[in-house]
Amino acid sequence: MNLFFRYFFLIPLLILPFEGNSQSVSTNGLVRLAPVFGSHMVLQQDKPINIWGEAEAGTPIHVQLGQEKILVKTDRRGKWKVEFPSRKASFSPLSLTVNDLRLEDILIGEVWLCSGQSNMHFPLKNMQTYKTVVDQLPNPNLRLYTQTAIRLVAKEGYTEKELERCNPQEFFHAAWEPSSVATASRSSAVAWLFADRLFQKLNVPIGIIQVALGGSAMNNWMPPVALMANPATASLFQKDWLGNESVKLAHRERARDAFQHVLKPGEPYFPGKMKYRWMAEPGFLFEAGIAPLKPMPFRGVLWYQGESDTDSPALVSSASTLFPSMIEEWRKYFEIGDFPFIFIQLPRFNNENWPAFRELQRRTQAELNNTQMVVTIDLGEEKEIHPKDKQPIGERATRLALKEVYGFKELLGFPELQKWTDNGQGLVLSFTECGTGFLPVEGEIPGFEVAGRDSIFHRANAKFLDSHTILLNSSVMNPEHIRYGWSAFPQPALRLFNSDNLPLGPFWVK
Repeated sequence: MNLFFRYFFLIPLLILPFEGNSQSVSTNGLVRLAPVFGSHMVLQQDKPINIWGEAEAGTPIHVQLGQEKILVKTDRRGKWKVEFPSRKASFSPLSLTVNDLRLEDILIGEVWLCSGQSNMHFPLKNMQTYKTVVDQLPNPNLRLYTQTAIRLVAKEGYTEKELERCNPQEFFHAAWEPSSVATASRSSAVAWLFADRLFQKLNVPIGIIQVALGGSAMNNWMPPVALMANPATASLFQKDWLGNESVKLAHRERARDAFQHVLKPGEPYFPGKMKYRWMAEPGFLFEAGIAPLKPMPFRGVLWYQGESDTDSPALVSSASTLFPSMIEEWRKYFEIGDFPFIFIQLPRFNNENWPAFRELQRRTQAELNNTQMVVTIDLGEEKEIHPKDKQPIGERATRLALKEVYGFKELLGFPELQKWTDNGQGLVLSFTECGTGFLPVEGEIPGFEVAGRDSIFHRANAKFLDSHTILLNSSVMNPEHIRYGWSAFPQPALRLFNSDNLPLGPFWVK
């Protein structure tokens, strides 16, 4: 790859590159488009359309989108960028020409960035209800940009070709493709369902940029400069990463395996400074998959990650600050305002640290503007970290997007505790987003606990006062804490659902 194209974005302490894409290469080798551009892509409606790339310094660049034309010259570094006026959504395909490059079948619609780890990457073909949705394919108005990477586990070490991709420029490969049985089947189940349901309701073209990697931790997706400035993560760069006990053990072991043919025995590994870069280095996935998308406008982010940050209470504690910081850093980086950020709360699974992680997700949603959380406490499997029940997750995420982003306010969200009071007879809990009220529950209402100042929780008896209000009674004399669903895999199953069959999520409040 031509070296001058490898570095496009310059921010303090870090150069953020583009990854390669055969669709973006000029036939004469002089002009390049950023890799995110390609035939069959979707451009975001109602926002200025940025087109950018590189060529030799001083090269005239003729850019035409549909009937609109712009002429520009590359600067002394070989960079060029043009901005076309915003357009409304349209099913009429456009062509884009840049000198002798030509891209076809470009639509204007809604674009979402879908990112995270393995449960976001989980393919549609493996979903429990795949056969019920496959008849909706193909859909030429739903477009997928699915970034693929090299394997995470390589016990025998990476091959030469794999080592060549161990850098932010070549790590991810992708091309825009219309949604067919073949392309949709290997794309993210959650992302595809989200896009498909948006299309059904909005009736505009939908584009999904999928940048997800199994096993990735939250710090992998954050700008390195932010991690270096954070006292909790700065040490990740300051000593041998392979010997750093604050790094997830599986990441270090997999890196040793993958690089066994190129790392000398005992050689220290410093993130960002080695010839070959490991995918789980702090900030690497941001450099490789997120940074190259600037300055392409999109509507929002759908995020599904957290499993890798639950190995220990210390990792969960760190994530409680990293998660909101990551959202704020992405918003700062893209410079398109506080764009919608919808994320998936971890479902049921037998890991004792998951309740605390779910709570940090809930608090992030409560504290950060324009964030929405998909509750999944009724989903998942006790011993399978990759459950197949992805359809409800995609559909619930769509509901939140329609309600909070696209203005369908008649839709219900998830039930939430509004307030609680002690009336002398017990604790009265009032809830919002119940619709016509909680669905009836036969027998006991499980899941509630109460604690006093000592934070020792005791089971509470719960009953309905009315369809939106619950009364709790417990043996605690002076209650100060209430929590609900505080279990990795709640048993018996939680039973509070609103009139649209959406579950009350777990919480811990004072």
